[in-house]
Amino acid sequence: MQFKLPTHQKNSYKGHAGKVLIVGGSEEYYGAPILAALGAENSGADLITLFLPSEHVQTAKNYSLNLFLKKFKNSFLSKDNVPHILKEALNHHALIIGNGIGKNKKTVEAVLKILESITIPVIIDAEALIPEILKTKNQNKSFILTPHKKEFERVFDCVALHNNVKQQAVRHSMTILLKGSTDIIASFDGKAHKNETGCSEMKVGGTGDVLAGIVGSFISQGLDPYMACCSAAYYFGKCGEALVKNTRYISAYDLASAFGKAIKN
Repeated sequence: MQFKLPTHQKNSYKGHAGKVLIVGGSEEYYGAPILAALGAENSGADLITLFLPSEHVQTAKNYSLNLFLKKFKNSFLSKDNVPHILKEALNHHALIIGNGIGKNKKTVEAVLKILESITIPVIIDAEALIPEILKTKNQNKSFILTPHKKEFERVFDCVALHNNVKQQAVRHSMTILLKGSTDIIASFDGKAHKNETGCSEMKVGGTGDVLAGIVGSFISQGLDPYMACCSAAYYFGKCGEALVKNTRYISAYDLASAFGKAIKN
């Protein structure tokens, strides 16, 4: 398979492509949405807006100078925030939702409300991966799910095998990136691909959040969802392979920070 990276025209300008909106975090979890933002930032996104609880804003500031930060009205995502998020989404090219949002019932209601009305491609990850998302009436075909094995089985109520991933992608008109030692990527039109790059040292907390950020970044810069998932999984795995040549342990932050240099090499 020929993997692609986003390309920019010489006359392009800031915000012309690569505007990513991220909605995540809760009172307990703060790192996941920030890691997703760093994944997007280090894979070429121009502008990144991050909605998260107010108590985590300073932490986000400490990790990047380039984020536009918006606060939840509470310590968790709720319906009160939905109109503001949907309005903000109109000025972005892709939405990433779910990283660290927790399992509050009001948060689940807000996630479903957003998914019903969103008009841009949306990467659904982590705690937003619930069976109810399959019942949303949104006609937008650009839902991209990035589950690991247990999350896939939670959403689709079937075993996380290659044929099942392919069938569910077609059945529900979405793109699925099943994360694992071998990633399985399937599109709504029946295409499927296995990615075998990566290493066991990448099985640490937060790597999935970084990958979601990269997928969202690639989509925002013009790649179609299927190619964005295939390329993001391939190059993210190659980044991990490069890092473990010089160190025994790696973190999600290490992977996000090294991503641009690794794919250049």
